[in-house]
Amino acid sequence: MTRRRFLGAAVAGAIAAAVGPAVWALTSRPGADGGPPAIAYGSDRCDQCGMIISEVRFASAWRDGRTVRRYDDIGCLAKGAGERLAAGRGSAFVHDSAHGDWIEAAQAAFVRSPQIRTPMDYGIVAFADSLTATTAYPGAQVTTWAHLLSGVSREQS
Repeated sequence: MTRRRFLGAAVAGAIAAAVGPAVWALTSRPGADGGPPAIAYGSDRCDQCGMIISEVRFASAWRDGRTVRRYDDIGCLAKGAGERLAAGRGSAFVHDSAHGDWIEAAQAAFVRSPQIRTPMDYGIVAFADSLTATTAYPGAQVTTWAHLLSGVSREQS
């Protein structure tokens, strides 16, 4: 290998090492295609009811490619995007009520109760697993995303 080729390879490797993490960070953070979108709390408005999205634990979102909808209440998500989601169009994201992290709605455990105060009074909160949900709300019924969607759809009729 000549010195010129060696230096060229070294420079290319250094550029890849510097650019690689930046590309990964930009494509894997909230807001990237396929993942949960970024929400500007206190200024973004719910695409269903128009209220300002202000509480992380109730915020949710729907994404189908580059099309994104943000919601201030999990019930608004189910009402606004439920038909599309039931038809397999797009992905829904909710916040784990215990930690505030984004989770896919299809993987979450939900509790719905009139005693839970949410922005639009749907009374729905999400958890990463059913054990955490039953611990947080003893005696409350824990349900799945599919069951929750069908319940909100029936209410709309």
